[in-house]
Amino acid sequence: MSNRVYVGNLSWSTSWQDLKDHMRDAGDVQYAKVLQDRDGRSKGCGIVEFTTVEGAADAIEKLTDTELKGRKIFVREDREDGKRGGGGGEGGEGGERPKRAERPPRGQHADRGAPSGGEGEASSNGNATEPGCQLFIGNLSYETGWQDLKDHFRTIGEVERADVAVGRDKRKKGFGFIRYSTAEDAKKAIDELNGVEFMGRTLEVRLDNKA
Repeated sequence: MSNRVYVGNLSWSTSWQDLKDHMRDAGDVQYAKVLQDRDGRSKGCGIVEFTTVEGAADAIEKLTDTELKGRKIFVREDREDGKRGGGGGEGGEGGERPKRAERPPRGQHADRGAPSGGEGEASSNGNATEPGCQLFIGNLSYETGWQDLKDHFRTIGEVERADVAVGRDKRKKGFGFIRYSTAEDAKKAIDELNGVEFMGRTLEVRLDNKA
């Protein structure tokens, strides 16, 4: 357990100061950030760093399902541990973006045998996927990239791969795929993230029957 938490389902109008003030109910907040896309628009989620691990644990226990700016938020441990980029907040990390090396090589697609490909990351595991680990994610915003998708689903468990489907015209198709390390995490993601709003759209999360 770290002293950082990921906060989801934020209202678009929530600023880092609003987030910090709300999370202070759990403990002393050292840093707060609302994640933003390249155009500076909120992604509807953020990161909060507490002075102590106990503060982060209290936030998860006490502030999940509390209302902030008219929305019920959820609070999870931040599994990225500060490596996530793209945000507006206080502190030196506020506008840091992921390094280019984290992006897949140009032309690398998650084809999956279909006529269209996708943008995504290379798998870190060459072994066959355990049954029940891969999810279909529908109703994605066309602004959602594979890193956004991975960040969101990492709140549940370790994500091995994240892909967003892209057509031959390079336009995103509004759906993608997530592969977890375990079927248990995949099931938990269905239970907790299906029907949750992400980047302005209500997600459809289910097992990928073609995996």
